[in-house]
Amino acid sequence: MEQIIVEIGMAALAVLALIVVWKIFSAPIKAILKFCLHIVLGLAVLLLVNFVGGFWNLYIPLNWVTVLISGLAGIPGVLLLILYTLLF
Repeated sequence: MEQIIVEIGMAALAVLALIVVWKIFSAPIKAILKFCLHIVLGLAVLLLVNFVGGFWNLYIPLNWVTVLISGLAGIPGVLLLILYTLLF
């Protein structure tokens, strides 16, 4: 009987430890996934700008700097890249 109580207690502690570990690591994982989503969306907007901008001779080169800027800043970052391209 005592063995069953000890096993139930250990299982409860294991579940509690799993919940604590999940809470600790879920926030960074969510942040990484959100950052990756922003980079993908920024790249999609850059590709759209390059496709539509081809009619007006507007091209933003796709490299890690422009993708990072558009990923971190989103649509305002893409607008800044367009403005930079138009001015220089």
